Amino acid sequence: MPIIDFTAEETNLIAIYKADTRAATVAGIAAAYPFMNSDFKEIARNAARKIRAMTGSEFSEQSFTLDDDTEGI
Repeated sequence: MPIIDFTAEETNLIAIYKADTRAATVAGIAAAYPFMNSDFKEIARNAARKIRAMTGSEFSEQSFTLDDDTEGI
């Protein structure tokens, strides 16, 4: 199975909504979807699509952590 690459934005979004399972994580993202602006909706769609393409073990082995890169702000 090929490694799925997530953008920094997708990783941060997943880290916020990460649950114990892929399905629960996608459900959390989906619940917040109506409240997102169009930029975040695109990130959420892409992240959810990539999560669904993973197996459960691939998802549980993946580390999704917030990247608090505030350098330059």
